[in-house]
Amino acid sequence: MAETEKKDQALLEKTNPVFNTAKTTLFQMARSGNPYAAAIMEKMGLTEDTQKSKSFSMPPEEEMTFRIVLETRYQTMGKLARESGFPVIVDLPCGYTPRAIETAEDGREYIGMDLPAVISDMSGIIPSLLDGQKQERVRFCAVDATNFQSMEEALRDVKGNLCISTEGLLMYFSDAEIHPFLDNIKKLLDTHGGCWITADPEIKPEHDRIRKAIGSDDAEQETRLLLQEKADVNDLQNAMMVRIGHEAEDIRRVQAVLSDHGLKAERIRIAGGIAETKAFSQLSPDQGKAVLKATEDVAFWKVVSAGATGDRKEAEHSFAVYDELAGDVLELRVTGRVDSLTAPQLLEVYEKREAAGGIRKVQVDCHTLDYISSAGLRVLLIMQKQHGVKLVAVNSVVKEILETTGFDSILEMEE
Repeated sequence: MAETEKKDQALLEKTNPVFNTAKTTLFQMARSGNPYAAAIMEKMGLTEDTQKSKSFSMPPEEEMTFRIVLETRYQTMGKLARESGFPVIVDLPCGYTPRAIETAEDGREYIGMDLPAVISDMSGIIPSLLDGQKQERVRFCAVDATNFQSMEEALRDVKGNLCISTEGLLMYFSDAEIHPFLDNIKKLLDTHGGCWITADPEIKPEHDRIRKAIGSDDAEQETRLLLQEKADVNDLQNAMMVRIGHEAEDIRRVQAVLSDHGLKAERIRIAGGIAETKAFSQLSPDQGKAVLKATEDVAFWKVVSAGATGDRKEAEHSFAVYDELAGDVLELRVTGRVDSLTAPQLLEVYEKREAAGGIRKVQVDCHTLDYISSAGLRVLLIMQKQHGVKLVAVNSVVKEILETTGFDSILEMEE
């Protein structure tokens, strides 16, 4: 890899470490016997050693639970996408799974959307595993799921209704990110037609019930530790996630949140999909019965537009960073959106100034900052740990995001 590419990759990993969890999913799929997953893993140079935890060992029951959940999500999502009958599969996030190959083999169009780090890998790997005609059915695009313009650009020239699939995405969003994401789903469905299928709202209850059914009552923390280690994730809760022990009330809440965004949902129970996984076949008969009983009410969500509504106003500013060293204070003025696509650029500007030395404090002018995602907040946190950050001219939109995420108590802020 060239030095420039290494540098770019390092910036992507610092601002968006969450993509590393997708490598664990690929590894587990390859272990389960998926030949396409094994081929992708080989091209990426992943091995069992590279995917092991660096700090702890996952108990066998928890590893089995993890495998059942991953296989169920992948197989059931593929089945529901086929049954939808829609000709365009939009995989968000696409991760490193072989769904692009399987979709192309099935004769449908596939659009994989993910963080730039993933797209950089997959856009080179997948075409090498497909012949010329099937390659034409596959497209990979770097997007930020809260940035409608990036998603709209990825779907340019698309003809036919969409089946948008998300598995393993919503749990990484704060509430400040969930709502613009749902607005974007609504606009895409109104524009193109089709549906959105997601495994995410009930992923916690599914995991917890399977874990207990196979005889492990105290291993939930291990999965959280794995996610934190791979992706620097601390909180896996927002308005779209159903909590363990609060299923009935939280399902109603999720339905209400979707309704507020002009969407309506159907819950599709998945116990049959669990029984079809290879990991499930390795359970004892008693464990298998217990798992099916425990998960009989767990469901995926199929979401459609409830009808056309008025357009949401989009941000008016293009992204830009202006930097100046005033004495020992690095002054940054940020314009537009700081999200998964633009946060690496902000970090690059800061790191160049930081490498030159002489910085005691960082001051960020937020007057024309339209939006900041978790990737952007991660960049601010890097600056805060090294020099301290003061945000000035904070507008109401950014202030709400900072308060929602708790960053108002971490960073010095001046409205």
